[in-house]
Amino acid sequence: MAIYWRVAAAGYPFVPGGDWLPDRRFTGIQTTTGLPLNLAVYALPIVLSLIGIIVMVGFLAGSYPAFVLAAFSPIQALKGKLRLGKGGTSLRQVLVVVQFSISILLMLGTAIGTQQMSYLKNKQLGYNNEQTLVIPIDNEDIYNFILKHKPELLSQSQVEAVSMMSGEPGGFFDGHMFDVEAHPNRWKARTEFADFDFVKTLGLKIIAGRDFSPLFPTDTARAILINRTAAARLGWTPDQAVGKWLKNTMRDSTNRTIIGVVEDYNFLSLKEAIEPLVIAPNDDRRAALIRLKPGNLTASVETIQQLYAKTRPAYPFEFHFLDQQFDQMYQTDLRQQTILSIFAGLAIFIACLGLFGLASFSAQQRTKEIGVRKVLGASVGSIVQLLSRDFLKPVGIALLIASPIAWYAMSQWLQNFAYRIDIGWWPFALTGLLAVSIALLTVSFQSIKAALTNPIKSLRSE
Repeated sequence: MAIYWRVAAAGYPFVPGGDWLPDRRFTGIQTTTGLPLNLAVYALPIVLSLIGIIVMVGFLAGSYPAFVLAAFSPIQALKGKLRLGKGGTSLRQVLVVVQFSISILLMLGTAIGTQQMSYLKNKQLGYNNEQTLVIPIDNEDIYNFILKHKPELLSQSQVEAVSMMSGEPGGFFDGHMFDVEAHPNRWKARTEFADFDFVKTLGLKIIAGRDFSPLFPTDTARAILINRTAAARLGWTPDQAVGKWLKNTMRDSTNRTIIGVVEDYNFLSLKEAIEPLVIAPNDDRRAALIRLKPGNLTASVETIQQLYAKTRPAYPFEFHFLDQQFDQMYQTDLRQQTILSIFAGLAIFIACLGLFGLASFSAQQRTKEIGVRKVLGASVGSIVQLLSRDFLKPVGIALLIASPIAWYAMSQWLQNFAYRIDIGWWPFALTGLLAVSIALLTVSFQSIKAALTNPIKSLRSE
């Protein structure tokens, strides 16, 4: 069966019996980045690039030791008196500082990013998003099923409320122009076209006036709701807004009276501040929400699916839960956190390899010094402390370098969110403690091994 998607996905309303477009979305391999890849198309360039990288990395990796060895005197080499000077040690320390700086930077980015996403996920949104099915109205079968069988759905013991609307929270909301009472200029606001059960289904709070009601037949064509932000932008308190009129310049032929004001709720992404919202009864339907009662959600969904199957539909019954909208809205940011975590782990591993090599080299270079200290009565603990302190210096320098960079970079990233955390001190303290602990574990083996070496053997080898 061919897959179709409707024009409304781009912001256009669904019209029963209207045009449908074939799905031409790119099909490929979904990677961790979420980007499709067609390996058949890019196979040759990828292979050539990998070969080039391998050759270049191999050349650069081998050139440094080759140049160092070529600079040695043959006579000194044959006598076994080769010694690396301070330049080699300094270069190693610089490399360790760079490696740990990158590692700490990625760790801080991961920690602050995770804290921000957790804050967004746990933030009160102002509406009830639990146990609520979101059903995209992208074909006539779904549209007719919800429209004609709504009373039958509501009669089910597991169903608490049903509503059809133009945009579910986190979805698409049109922006329209309005004529406003006592305002000379036209005013722009987001719009929500919904049925009379919209407020009940989402669990919104009416703070002034009343909700839509079938007891008032004129509500369909003459009534309207706005949110608190819309009232404030128009210079009214919620109570003052009730009774004023608005007119949608694109949809309405007559004025609509504001019958109620709802408390603000985050109908857009949390990257955006709450905007003025106008809610009006209208036939523009792009999604349906079915709120279920607490209990066996699987059985409740199966009941709805069985009821839908009785209508002999040509399209499958597709849905998702409203509280799962978070992952869809912030999938790019969540994917970035996953990528950061992976690279942070790799960077830490590489940095630890460098630190381990530096510890091995330093312990070997100071064999005689360690032997002398032990002969003079130095304890194993004092020698381990001496060596470890030297190894922790690059980590401390890396922390001082990476912290301000991470603070600036994450502050800029947080500017993308209207609701965001304040960067505290504890991610830096925790990351620093973690980096120091990893460094201590890395060098402890070499430090303890050098401290336990028999001093007679150490002095004899020198």
